[in-house]
Amino acid sequence: MHFKKLGLLLCASILFSASASANTQSCERLILPIKFDSYGLPTVDLMLNGSSHPALLDLGSLDAIHLPIADIKKTPNVTYTGNTVKSSNVAGDIFESNEFVVSSLKLGCMVFDDITGLELEPWGASIGQDKINDDTQQSVIGLGFFTGKKISINYQNKMLIVEISMTKKTPSDHKYSELAYKTSKEGISIKVSSDNADYQMILDTGASSSIFSASKVSPKDSLMTCNYDLGPNMKCQLFNSPLKIAGVDFTSNILLYPIDQRFKLDGLLGTDFFKRFVVNIDFLNKTLSILPVDLK
Repeated sequence: MHFKKLGLLLCASILFSASASANTQSCERLILPIKFDSYGLPTVDLMLNGSSHPALLDLGSLDAIHLPIADIKKTPNVTYTGNTVKSSNVAGDIFESNEFVVSSLKLGCMVFDDITGLELEPWGASIGQDKINDDTQQSVIGLGFFTGKKISINYQNKMLIVEISMTKKTPSDHKYSELAYKTSKEGISIKVSSDNADYQMILDTGASSSIFSASKVSPKDSLMTCNYDLGPNMKCQLFNSPLKIAGVDFTSNILLYPIDQRFKLDGLLGTDFFKRFVVNIDFLNKTLSILPVDLK
């Protein structure tokens, strides 16, 4: 069991180009412009079977691709594995999806081989009275899509860079702070610290805001009340203690929410985090670094 999506206002999808020909030359570096949808989530314009579509990037999913059945039928080189995968969202709802493999896909000029995907079961969750329109969910690309690659996510410059990673680790820009990160069933997480506690938080480009799991917050940390309607018998509170990431201040009104108890980590870092930092992840060499946007 693992969580596919944990966020405030969620709607995660991605569309990609048709499968690559065996004779197609693949590039080693791909730059994709980022736009932001009405939820503040990152979107890119990609090609699917000759047509351009807006697409959303969701690092909150470990799986490579989630596609609607209609798009799977249009995509060449698809083979179903016969497996089904269970998942759950922030509310604890359970979903089952059929698994498939696409032998070759092309994203811009870059070719991706043997991509494992799932039929899309819209798992978008909302908190309070703001509801997700599941009709806008088309497809999802997650962490698994970038196996063996390097990515740079830059909200300030509205840019996603994907590169072929080298076996030998390349020197990092001295301006960037390198962090240890962990990979779990919830995704990639980094340490976020207050004066009272360390928290392990998932990086989630598919979440419109950061969230703390209410039961995981230290009683020593300061909270403040808020007016957002979370639902019946639910108290609205925001984390009010100073936070640091790699020694850099991170200030945001992070909501506390009773995330389903099967989620083991302390919360999510969403859009507010990615607006504050440029994030580089090298999946081959297992390194992660961040740069505050005001230091660029």
